Amino acid sequence: MAHISDYVKWRGDLSFKERPFRIEDNFILSELVYTDLKDVIAFDEEVSLSDAVERAKRKGPIKVTRAGAGPEDMAFVVSCGESVRFGNMILRDFQDIVDHSDKQFAAVTYILDDGTTVITYRGTDSTIIGWKEDFMISYTNVPSQEMALDYARKHVDMAPGRVIICGHSKGAHLALFAAAHLSEEQQNKVTEVYMNDGPGFCEDVLNRELIDRIKDKVTKITPEYSVIGRLFEPEPGKNIIIKSSAMAILQHNMQSWDICESGLITCEDHAPESYLLNHLIEKFVEGMDLGARENFVDTLFDSMAEGGATTIKEFAAQGPAAFENIMFKMAGNDALNLKNKAENIKKEDDKSRNIFSRVWGLINRKRLVRIALSLVLSILCFSFPDFAMESVVFILVVFVCIYEVVLTARHLKESNWNFTKERPRVSVCIVLWVMVSALLVKRGSLFVISSMVIGIILLTLAYQNLINFKIYNDKYFERFRYSFEGIVTLLLGSYILLVPDIGNSWYMYSCGFLLLIDTIFELMKAIRDSRKKR
Repeated sequence: MAHISDYVKWRGDLSFKERPFRIEDNFILSELVYTDLKDVIAFDEEVSLSDAVERAKRKGPIKVTRAGAGPEDMAFVVSCGESVRFGNMILRDFQDIVDHSDKQFAAVTYILDDGTTVITYRGTDSTIIGWKEDFMISYTNVPSQEMALDYARKHVDMAPGRVIICGHSKGAHLALFAAAHLSEEQQNKVTEVYMNDGPGFCEDVLNRELIDRIKDKVTKITPEYSVIGRLFEPEPGKNIIIKSSAMAILQHNMQSWDICESGLITCEDHAPESYLLNHLIEKFVEGMDLGARENFVDTLFDSMAEGGATTIKEFAAQGPAAFENIMFKMAGNDALNLKNKAENIKKEDDKSRNIFSRVWGLINRKRLVRIALSLVLSILCFSFPDFAMESVVFILVVFVCIYEVVLTARHLKESNWNFTKERPRVSVCIVLWVMVSALLVKRGSLFVISSMVIGIILLTLAYQNLINFKIYNDKYFERFRYSFEGIVTLLLGSYILLVPDIGNSWYMYSCGFLLLIDTIFELMKAIRDSRKKR
C-alpha cells in the first residue's frame, strides 16, 4: 500500500505552480514540522527546505521529534528536501519552544512557489510537557493556544495572498483554535484549515460559535481507527475517514495513511472498536468536573517529571520504580476515587435511567439502606452457605446478559441496525450467552466461574480500600477501617485464586464475614457522625 513517502516520489518533480496544493501536500507539511531544526535555522532567517536539510545532515543525524519516529522518518525528510516540489519551499519563522510552565509549541510557515502561505503547527512531541498540555485541553485553555493565535495573526497579515493553516494531532487542535479566533478580515484570507487527526475543544472552555464561523473552510481527516482525533469532536464542514496500514491506535501516525496516485483511499465509517474506546474515554472525562481533571493531570505528569525526566523515553528508562511511584500517587488521587466517579457519572446517566448508577447512588445516599442490605446479605451467606454462591453468581450473570442484550438492541436501533458499527457489543452479547450455556451444561463450571468472580471482586475491593486509605490521610477512624478491610480482602482474594480446593461454604462464610465487618464499621461511622451533629 502507498503512503505519503510514495507521494513525494510520484509528484515531487512538479512545482506548486504546475500542480496546485492538494490535501496530500497538507500531510507532507504537517509531517515535516516534526523535524528538529532549532539548531539549523537562525532566528528570523528564511531558508529553503533543501538548504535546511543539507545543514541538518552536516550537523549529524536528522532528528524527528514525533514520538516513535525512526530511520524511515529521517529518510522521508531527506527525500522531501531533494524534491523540486518541497525542496524549493521557503521556511519562515521556525519556532520550537519548550519550558517547564506547561508549554510546548512549535510552528513553521512555508512559502510555496505559487505564492501560497501555509502555516503549520507541530503536534505532540516526545516531551512530558507536550503530553501534559494535550491532557490539559480537557479542562482549560493552554499556553500554546495563545502562542498559535499570535503566530497566525502575524503571518496572515504578512501573506500577500492565499493562506492555508494545518497541523497533526495537537497541531490540528492549534490550527483550528488559531483560525477560529482570527478577525473576520484575517479569516477572509484563509482558504482552508486542515485538521489531521487532532482533538477538538471541551465545551466548558470554548464557545463553539467561534468554530461555526469557519467550519466551511475546515477539513478534518481521521484514520479508520481514530481515538485522539475524535476527542471533543467538533463538527467541521468536511469529514474524511482515511484507511491506514497500521493497527489500532498506531493509525494516528500519518506515515501509515493509505493513498494512491488518484488521491486518498477512504472508507465510510470508523472502526467499531474505536467507537467503543471513544465512548469509554468520554464517560471517564464526563465523570470528572474541571477541578478533578486538573488534579488528575497535574498528579500524573508531575509524578513523571519528579525523577528529572523531560521526555517520555527518559521516563521509561527509569524502569519499574518510576511506574510504581505513579501508581501509588494516582491511587490517592481524588479523580480516580471510584465512589466519587460513580456519583458524578450518575448525574449524567440518570437521564437514560442507568440502573446500576441509580442503585449505587441510592445505597450511598441512604446509609441505613446500605447497612440493612449488608446485614441481610451477610445473614444469607451464613444461613445458606452450600448453595448461595453459585445461585447468586448465576442470577448475576443472567441479569448482566439480559441487560447487555437490551442495551445492544437500543444502540442498534439508534444506529439504524448497523451491525458493523455495533459489532463489539453484539460480540459481547454472544460471548456472554455462550458462557451462560456452558455454565448450565458443563458440570462444575459454575463453581469455577463463581470462585473466580469472588476472588476478582475481593481484589478489586482491596484496591479500592487502598485508594480510600490514601485519601483519608488525616482521619484515623477511616484509615484504620480501610487498612483493616484492605488487608482482609487482599488475603481472602489471593487465597481464593491461588488455592483451588476450597469448599462452597467457605466462600460464603468469607463473604458473610466481610459484609458483617463492613456493617459494623458503617454503624460505628453513623453513630459517630450523629454525635458530631448534636
